[in-house]
Amino acid sequence: MPRALLRCVFAAIALCAPSLAAAQPRPAPAAADVRAARPVGPGRLALAAAQSAVDEVILPRIEVRARRGAPAVADASVRGARNARLCLRPVVTVRRLRNGEMPTWTGPLTDCTGRPTIAALAAVSLLAQPGRFTDFDVDAAVAMLRRVAPAAGLSLADETAPRARARLRARSSAPAVERDRLTHDPLIMLTRNARVLHPRVIQLMQGLFDRFPGRVAEIVSGYRPGEGRSRHAHARALDLRLRGVRHEDVRDYARTLPDAGVGYYPNSVFVHLDTRDAQEGGAFWTDFSGPGEAPRYGHWPPTDQDVRSEVEWMVNDRDADLTTAREREWSPEVVHQPPPAP
Repeated sequence: MPRALLRCVFAAIALCAPSLAAAQPRPAPAAADVRAARPVGPGRLALAAAQSAVDEVILPRIEVRARRGAPAVADASVRGARNARLCLRPVVTVRRLRNGEMPTWTGPLTDCTGRPTIAALAAVSLLAQPGRFTDFDVDAAVAMLRRVAPAAGLSLADETAPRARARLRARSSAPAVERDRLTHDPLIMLTRNARVLHPRVIQLMQGLFDRFPGRVAEIVSGYRPGEGRSRHAHARALDLRLRGVRHEDVRDYARTLPDAGVGYYPNSVFVHLDTRDAQEGGAFWTDFSGPGEAPRYGHWPPTDQDVRSEVEWMVNDRDADLTTAREREWSPEVVHQPPPAP
C-alpha cells in the first residue's frame, strides 16, 4: 500500500481522535489508578473515517492497478460493453469481380443511424482499388483509417476499437490530411492504389441491400486515379452488380436514392452508382452500347461529361473481366436471338 495513502488514513484518525475524546466525558480516575491509565482509543467515529478512506481511495486505486496489470481482460470487457450498445445493420457480403479468385469481405456496412462502419469503409475501399491487387489486409487498413478519421472529419461507427483506446487517440496529435483539389474530400490512401471512398458510397450500397437483402454485391470497378472530373477519379463511384438481381431492378431502385448518379448499361454486366453533392441533384443515363462499341445513349443523357471516357476505360482495360462475367451470367437460353430472315 503506498505511503501517501497510509498517511491519509492516519491523518484522518489523528483528526478524529481528539474531538471524540473531548466529546465523551469520563469520570476522573482515582489517584492510585493514574499511573496505570492508558491512552484512549480513537473511537467509532475515527474508525468509520478510516474505513471510508479505504473504501473510497485505496480500493479504487488497487482495482485500477489490477486492470493495468491485465490489459487484455480490461480491453475485452470494454469492447464487449461497447458492442452491446452499438446497433449495427445486418451483415452483408461484398466481393471484387475479376478473373480467378475474388477477394471477399463480410460484415455490417453501417450502424442503425446510417453511419458507415470503419471496417466497411476500409474493406470496400480496398476492393474498389484499380488493377489486379494481391494485398487485401483489412485489419491494417482499419488501423490506418482509425488514426486519420478524426482529423479528416469522418463520422464513422467504430465497432472494433474499445472506448479506452479512443480516449487515448483523442489526446494524441491528429495527423494532417490532404484534400482533393476538386471535391475537397479527404484524400486518404490505404495502399499505393487504394483510396478511401466517399462515406456516402457505403450508405448508397446499404440502400441497395435494404431493398435486396441477402444478395452478394460484386464490384466491377471503383477508384480509378486521374485528373478528370469523373466520379471514379475522385473515389465517389462504383460499377457494381447484385448477384441474382436484374440490372433493371437495381437501376430503378437506385434512381430513388437522393443525390445519386445512376448509369444503366443494358448490354453490360453492371450498374454505375455515384454520390453527388446536394446542390447537384441526381443524374440518370442509359448507354445501349456493348463492349467495343461507341456509346449510344438513350432517353436520359448523362450530365457527367466523363461518362464516355469511363465506358472506354471499361472496354479497353477490363474487357476480359467483363467477358468472363457475361459468360457466367448469360446462358444460351437467355441471350436474345434475332428472328430468322424470311
